[in-house]
Amino acid sequence: MLSLDKIGNLITGGDKNEGDERKKGPSLDTTLAGMDKHLENFDELVQPALESNPRTPFDSNLPVEEISTANFTPWQMLKIAPDILPLFMGMKHSAGMYDGQFVPTKHEASPAFIQRLERLAYQAGAKDIAYVRVPRDAIFKDKGIPHEYAIVFTVEMDKEPIDTSPSFESQHEVVKGYKNLATISNKMAKMMHKEGFAAYPGTALGGITDYPHLAELAGLGTIGYHGLLISPHEGARLRINTIYTNITNLPIKTENEHAWVRDFCAMCKKCVRSCPVNAIYDEPKPRGNGGMQCIDHDTCRDYFAANYGCAVCLSVCPFSNAGYDKIKAGFKGNENAPRFDISLEEITLMEEVAHA
Repeated sequence: MLSLDKIGNLITGGDKNEGDERKKGPSLDTTLAGMDKHLENFDELVQPALESNPRTPFDSNLPVEEISTANFTPWQMLKIAPDILPLFMGMKHSAGMYDGQFVPTKHEASPAFIQRLERLAYQAGAKDIAYVRVPRDAIFKDKGIPHEYAIVFTVEMDKEPIDTSPSFESQHEVVKGYKNLATISNKMAKMMHKEGFAAYPGTALGGITDYPHLAELAGLGTIGYHGLLISPHEGARLRINTIYTNITNLPIKTENEHAWVRDFCAMCKKCVRSCPVNAIYDEPKPRGNGGMQCIDHDTCRDYFAANYGCAVCLSVCPFSNAGYDKIKAGFKGNENAPRFDISLEEITLMEEVAHA
């Protein structure tokens, strides 16, 4: 069992200062890199595209005394520990499935099995589920995936704690979301293995692919100007995970009915105006590889680390409040909205919640 100090070190990226020097300790980037090493168990992986970007670093350069998670009160540590511990244990269990030992016996699933798998996911707490063939530009640079097909699912976060962002209560709700992702993906993978299918859960917190990109391609929603997926069921109050599989006949959708959302974003921009450090671009900027970038990650990262994972953009998004259906019913369109694809954007801090 990890002590409270060890839990704090795990999610903050280091111990507290000793004198003027920062004592280096475990970091989220280091933890994820350790999990990624399980990819070395495979002789062959689906490789990223040449233009793929690396995963956005999570660890802040702030001194430890300015990082909110490094300065949890004893009460806060006791409050969050029952969710932090299962989260990281679940992530470790997911990583262990990449041991390279499982040999699938099937590669096509019956509709009945897909229905049973979805039923399991929903009963375990998934809000929505879809399927995608992973494009190589969605795989992070220097990573790889065991199979090119993926199951993508979401979980919802409760509105009340998210509305308090930035706060400990909001961050705790985010941690619960990630814990649920890990639990659900491991249950689904176990069922898939039992039926003879390969199943490799994505890391609930972190990942080797761009989850919002995959979720948009799968038709679960559209990426908004804040870089987060906007879904008809949860607005932006969601978290995403994947399971990579060898199932070749997944019921993949080829169209996304939610593309109008970005036209609304171009008119709204409430997240842009509400960002405490102006880290969200007024309009997503070309990144030079065909994709668009919504966030100044360096500016976001430090405020994020100092303020319980912030989440202001998530909480103020109209889709997280008024709701998808109400906004769609009243939206008359925006013919002046710029047309571009945000889907190539690297994973954003708000989607991954650095420092948990």
